[in-house]
Amino acid sequence: MICMKKRKNTQEPANDAQAKENDAYLKKIKLRTAKKLGSSFTGEYRSMVKGVGLVFDSVREYRYGDDIKSIDWNVSARMNHPYVKEYIEERDISVLLMIDLSASTDLNGRRSKREAVFEIASLLLKLAQINKDRISVLLFTDRVEKFIKPRKGRFVMSVLDEIIKCRPKSRSTDISEAIDFAEKTLKRRSVIFCVSDFLDEKNNYLHKLKLLRRRHDVIGIQVYDRFESDVAFHGLTEFIDLETGETFLSDSVSAGGNFPFVQEKSFIQVCTDEPFELALFKFFEQRGKLKRGLP
Repeated sequence: MICMKKRKNTQEPANDAQAKENDAYLKKIKLRTAKKLGSSFTGEYRSMVKGVGLVFDSVREYRYGDDIKSIDWNVSARMNHPYVKEYIEERDISVLLMIDLSASTDLNGRRSKREAVFEIASLLLKLAQINKDRISVLLFTDRVEKFIKPRKGRFVMSVLDEIIKCRPKSRSTDISEAIDFAEKTLKRRSVIFCVSDFLDEKNNYLHKLKLLRRRHDVIGIQVYDRFESDVAFHGLTEFIDLETGETFLSDSVSAGGNFPFVQEKSFIQVCTDEPFELALFKFFEQRGKLKRGLP
């Protein structure tokens, strides 16, 4: 990922100052997440991320509004009245949150892509906690930086703290490495949220995502800055490659930008200067309708 960036003082703050900064940042994200959560948002998430197992429980008389697909025709014929089957739905869902920590997410506009990634992660963690899902977290660059094993219960702040405190060993991106790890690690069908800018020069991850989708429900959340899509330069411009640290001059960046949006139905595009919860809600709502068989 190539972009302009101001140089910053690289001196590391003292440990106690860093800890205070992390605590303040966590509180800020917690407050923002609380404001974005609502009953309708939670409901759409729940309808999208349904339990995959159904265990037959009993039959009862048909009531207005019941799904006709659940009618037990054999019992209905014997009783001369429609009866429906009732099931117990297994609510134990496994959710994997894959988070890109590569240096390209450090791009700063009104707020950095990294900050947007953290806020989205916080919201998804909270939704999973409310829905009582089992959730694990995979932090990656061009390697797996950290894997947080599945948890249930009150885990949002502790997991988010681990995410924010993670200091990546690499600055580059290789989404395929994260996909390979997920494929080997997940033992049961899971819902996978991959939060990234998807700026990967190898660009071979889409094929692997399609293979991963055969077994799991994979949802990509592509975070971008408007600067990347609306960029317009004239003449020679100095750039810094955030992932390599190299500085160079170029006049090859065309007006209109060259940000590679992923054109997939299961992808959500989120801009850093817009309320990302609107894009997520719209996606959840549409997916919930599809799962319920609604137009």
